[in-house]
Amino acid sequence: MQLDRVTAEIRPRSDWEAVDLGFAMVRRSFWRCIAVWWLALGVPMALAGCLLWQYPLVFLVVFWWCKPVGSRMVLFEISRRLFGEEPGWRAIWREIPRAWVRRFFYRLLWARFSPWLPVTMAVEDLEGLRGKLYQQRCGQVVRRGEGVVMWLYLISDIAAAWLGLGILGLLMMLIPEGQASAWQLAVESWDPEVPWDLPEIITRTVVGCVIVGMSLTDAFVTGGGFGVYINNRTWIEGWDVELAFRRMAQRLGKGAVLVISLFMVCQFARAEEVRMPHEVIQEVKADEAFKVHTVTDKVPKNSSGSGLPVEWVGTLMQLFAICAVVLLVGGIGWVIWKNRHLFLMGSRGGKEPLPAPKARVVLGMEVAADSLPVDVPSAAWALWRQGRHQEALGLLYRGAISRVIESGGVEIQESDTEGDCLRRVEKVGAAVHPGYFRGITGAWSQLAYAGVSPRDEQVEALCREWPFGEGRGG
Repeated sequence: MQLDRVTAEIRPRSDWEAVDLGFAMVRRSFWRCIAVWWLALGVPMALAGCLLWQYPLVFLVVFWWCKPVGSRMVLFEISRRLFGEEPGWRAIWREIPRAWVRRFFYRLLWARFSPWLPVTMAVEDLEGLRGKLYQQRCGQVVRRGEGVVMWLYLISDIAAAWLGLGILGLLMMLIPEGQASAWQLAVESWDPEVPWDLPEIITRTVVGCVIVGMSLTDAFVTGGGFGVYINNRTWIEGWDVELAFRRMAQRLGKGAVLVISLFMVCQFARAEEVRMPHEVIQEVKADEAFKVHTVTDKVPKNSSGSGLPVEWVGTLMQLFAICAVVLLVGGIGWVIWKNRHLFLMGSRGGKEPLPAPKARVVLGMEVAADSLPVDVPSAAWALWRQGRHQEALGLLYRGAISRVIESGGVEIQESDTEGDCLRRVEKVGAAVHPGYFRGITGAWSQLAYAGVSPRDEQVEALCREWPFGEGRGG
């Protein structure tokens, strides 16, 4: 393999960057790749199309099944161009029969559904390996980037279908006006209740567009797989390092040969002075630093036997048991403390549950009693006479909500809307004056959301008829 003739930058890449390298190789000779792809499949698929003219969907499946033959021709084209060759048309015609015959049963039957096809095909066609060596090599080259290749192979078929539909739409746009009678008749004869029973002209047109989409996407998938293959061999075999040394050798030229020759002559001249390796090893081992020294110490025996005394063992076991009990009791106490609210609720027995906290802010307005004046209707009427209409109605509405919460026990939530508040008040009944609350809700909603201000008489009536036990305005 002549790495010095490579026409692309050889360096370790990430997985998707390697795929982009393959795409770039296909783009560089795009029309040649499409041409060799169709040269390999054109004549056999034309014969198959004549035989399966009445069965276009079956023909589409057969065409998809034979795609690897076209992929092999694209691989043949871009691999030669990567290493500085430009295969002639005679070489391409000679390669087409081999693309069909080479390991036919394995490639088109056994390994047809392999998700690593774009990479393993390069091992099979470019390296010529078979059997166990082929399996080992495939395991090496798909170890890096296997997920990217699987996604690339899966998405390619989906992209081919979408591209085919796009080509179909383009064809329909380019049909001259008044010349689409056959197509229009086929569309009108199609029964939507049986969507799979398409007219033959529609089915054949769709199949043809999808086949064109397959040829376009398969060329790039083959290039992407070849880019991953080249990247994996660069990581495994250090192609970039080899190229760097070759460039260094070219720069140094004859001077490097002279230096290496002088170095070899010096080594041969010193050969007689160099001792044999085993002599050097024996001399090193004879040094005092490598002498083994042994020291023997006598340990007095314990009268109660070896190891810890029995009393100590018993004490340690008791200590561990006490620690375990303390930890267990502490854990149970911690769980009880963290969930004490559950026990407090259970201890109330048949009594009523604790009341939920009352809302302090509803619709973004303060409704707590301490945020309102003592005489709400008088303060609201005073604001209205000053021309501060929205503040006046807002105060009346806030006061009404506050009173139905405090005195009527209406469970208004902070997230309730005007309609929610009105429904809760009406549900409680006459005790919280739902008629008045409906009137003040309507006046407030018209002013706040529609910008319609009520008449002075209507506001004066709302202040005078305040039903929540305080002074009356007016």
